[in-house]
Amino acid sequence: MNFCIQGIGAVTPLGPTGLETWLALCDGQHAPRTRFGKALADRNYFACPVPGKFLGGAARQPRLRRSGTISLLAALAGSDAFADAGLKLDSGLGDRIAVVFAICSGGINYTRRFYHEIATQGANCASPLLFPETVYNAAASHLAALLGVDGQSYTLVGDSSVGLAAIHFATELLTMQPRLDRCLVVGTEEVDWLLADAFASWRMATNRDQFEVYGRTNGTIFGEGAAAVLVGRTGSLMIAKCSAGLPFHSLSETESAAKEMFCHLPREGAFEMIVSSANGTFADEVEGKVFSEFYPAVPVYAPKPALGEALGAGALLQVAVAGWALRHQRLPGTLRAGSKLLSVNRETRSLPSSQALVTCVGFNHQVNALKLCLAQSAY
Repeated sequence: MNFCIQGIGAVTPLGPTGLETWLALCDGQHAPRTRFGKALADRNYFACPVPGKFLGGAARQPRLRRSGTISLLAALAGSDAFADAGLKLDSGLGDRIAVVFAICSGGINYTRRFYHEIATQGANCASPLLFPETVYNAAASHLAALLGVDGQSYTLVGDSSVGLAAIHFATELLTMQPRLDRCLVVGTEEVDWLLADAFASWRMATNRDQFEVYGRTNGTIFGEGAAAVLVGRTGSLMIAKCSAGLPFHSLSETESAAKEMFCHLPREGAFEMIVSSANGTFADEVEGKVFSEFYPAVPVYAPKPALGEALGAGALLQVAVAGWALRHQRLPGTLRAGSKLLSVNRETRSLPSSQALVTCVGFNHQVNALKLCLAQSAY
């Protein structure tokens, strides 16, 4: 059975829609960096937040007026994916569509506010208005309500690779439930000082305002945003190969797991580009070694130096970039690319291509990959 991406949507620091984000990436832009406010210690970090003006349309929805940033981002990306497919959120598809969310940190802003009130004022003073937005499936429930979906709504919790597992889960749903026509897969992430400080304790976040990929591994900068893909049984972008992911149990096992995953999925047919998860951490070294050994001539694009590490949204943003690259036959240039990977694409250029490989090395011991093709070239 074939599965295709019918619509792609996104909201990022570079644009309120997928198309605007794509044009900004091709233009060599990077998301503005801002220092976190409301730090709990004297440690400072930069982030790539989505400008508040991009969220206005979603915030006016009655259902979302008290929702956290993560739910607003998800609604915008989902609406953009529907629009890209020529549909509207209120198209009356509620009983024939499922919603699958990819989440990493969840509604961290509301969670911090909720527990801060408990810690400083006592449990009886914590606002009940904050608690509903602290649960992982809050964003999924909001978008499902906007779509009129009252049954098929799921949330997958994982690391920066979870978006690829969510796409695989969507294809499983469509396989097992023929009455479903489509599945909307959404990944979303909001930024907070707590997140950066936690990853900095593992030496995975930098306190600088930029980071290098495939070079020095000084840590990443966290970004905000959401991406969505509408998966169905027909369309021009075919999901040729996808997977639930492959775990590894230590850093020493990462390279072997990546080799197995990155080389197993694309074995049928060649691909002309790779969209990677390089983010200034150990993921760069793992991907770089595998690409240099097995795909030395395939150009590699890493979007995270431009957008930041968006964790729950990261893998779906990579899939979105791969889809746009195949549609427009162009590949953006990787910003802040080091010298350890010769095949990294450094400048935006035309690239005739029919197949793309998306790779992810997650923080939480998970690797995954997905192969995306123009429908006429799928295997």
